Amino acid sequence: MQQLEARAEALREKLVSQKSVLIICGPTGVGKSKLAADWAQRWKTGIISVDSMQVYQGMTIGTDKQYSPHFKLYMVDLFTPDHYITAVRFRQICRPLIEQNFLDRGKIPILAGGSGLYIRAVTDRLKFAPPQDRDIRHNLGEKIKEEGIGKYYQLLQKVDRPYSLKISANDERRIIRGLEVYYISGKPFSSYQDDWEERDSDYNSIFIGLNKDRKLLYADIESRVDLMFEKGLVDEVNKLLEQGFEHSFPLKQAVGYREVIKYIKGQIDLEQCRKLVKQNTRRLAKKQLTWFSKDPRINWIRVDNYDNILSLNHDFLKIIEERLDG
Repeated sequence: MQQLEARAEALREKLVSQKSVLIICGPTGVGKSKLAADWAQRWKTGIISVDSMQVYQGMTIGTDKQYSPHFKLYMVDLFTPDHYITAVRFRQICRPLIEQNFLDRGKIPILAGGSGLYIRAVTDRLKFAPPQDRDIRHNLGEKIKEEGIGKYYQLLQKVDRPYSLKISANDERRIIRGLEVYYISGKPFSSYQDDWEERDSDYNSIFIGLNKDRKLLYADIESRVDLMFEKGLVDEVNKLLEQGFEHSFPLKQAVGYREVIKYIKGQIDLEQCRKLVKQNTRRLAKKQLTWFSKDPRINWIRVDNYDNILSLNHDFLKIIEERLDG
């Protein structure tokens, strides 16, 4: 234990001096928050939640927010659910926080979460396409109804052939998006996507991914869902509906919330609701693993390979040592 503490303190000083950013990522239910909390306490720092749904007030049980008196949790409870936060807006809020609340104060920013898009938005050197323009989208939709989708797919081929080759000639949503971006910016949509093929961080970033045997992960997910219902997930969703947030984007999107809304409205019974939350959470975990598997920077730890947290922590530090020395 003393050896671990000595290594941890030496690494803390090194991480601070190199202004490193530590990212703990992986699928939902794998134990990211627990590992991040352990090291936030040891290193006397805070945790930045990189979760697309934890930013919303009132969505606590279903997003598994991990409050603690031992460290501060950032990027949670920022907005009511009727205030949709894009990845770009998330980055605009989070980056100054990393600089001012952590790096400038000699603290290690620990980013923890499973939202791969938001993690990349915060850490990486990326160009984002302009946001949607309601008028342009409406006009394009009306013209497609009148003149047919083929004409506008051909138009997309002329202004952005690389993007047109990636999508179906009948994919109205993506055709509209491609043309919309071109009309707003004068640049093809594909030019913005080129940056996403690179893995270039704006920080001295160290990525650590947690994973475990798929059956074990799914079993843990199911146990966590049961616990959420015991804690009062249905009451939490009911309260949000009473506040007028039924049609807000986060509640429509977030696993756990959209299913409970169906139960409250009498479309399914409670047991069906519980099973559906478990099923959709497993699907979410699978999508997250697919996303993270494409990033070669991530150093993976199989948490089910360890009999105790001490051994896991030793390997956690080993990865950081290797990345810093490298």
